[in-house]
Amino acid sequence: MKHEFLSHATREEAVDFAARMAAGVLEAAIADSGRASFLVSGGSTPVPLFDRLANKELAWGRVTVGLVDERWVSPVDAGSNERLVRHHLLTGRAGAAGFVPMKTDAPTASDAVADRGMAYKPHCDPIDLIVLGMGNDGHTASWFPGSKGLRDAMQAEEDRVVAAIDATGCPVAGSMPHRLTLTGSAIIDSDAAILLLFGVEKREVFEAALKSDPAEKPIRFAVDGLGPRLTVIWAP
Repeated sequence: MKHEFLSHATREEAVDFAARMAAGVLEAAIADSGRASFLVSGGSTPVPLFDRLANKELAWGRVTVGLVDERWVSPVDAGSNERLVRHHLLTGRAGAAGFVPMKTDAPTASDAVADRGMAYKPHCDPIDLIVLGMGNDGHTASWFPGSKGLRDAMQAEEDRVVAAIDATGCPVAGSMPHRLTLTGSAIIDSDAAILLLFGVEKREVFEAALKSDPAEKPIRFAVDGLGPRLTVIWAP
């Protein structure tokens, strides 16, 4: 079975649907097990979703928020996904949620893999809800085409949930190529996933990815692995 693709007339409608879906999934997870894990991506696309969710009535004290990936920069750096999540999601009612950072004081992302793997593993068994994004190069998480560590990250064994990526030379990674990212096994094991896409160009990239090798358009790996547990939400 394949993923569900939902088109909305406006981005506001898409965000509203995504927020209602996310809240529903988290509420169901809390009702089922008493807790919920919510792993989220950075970038500009999910910001309206975070802003909408921040004041949703939910048992946020029973939710643990984590990151899909992180740039190896200070948490106060403008490029930090942790900073973005703290400023847009972990406010209002959602400020009661727990948070597991990816960036540590380790000198390199590679040096932090073991520590962050232990920190993230309990929340990836499996992830209750993950919010993915996609770049114009077809990457998701920090799985950049042509990056060092890409194959190892996507095809990691089931017990490895975090991997280091060196995206030096990958245009979309820009000046922050060193990253930590969730592995393929962690992402595709998620109980539910949302991929939020805006714009005609992103839709074209996504459709091209469905016919591409995952090494060239890594989002394909996540789409195939998640199957019907993935809901793609798109608006022009």
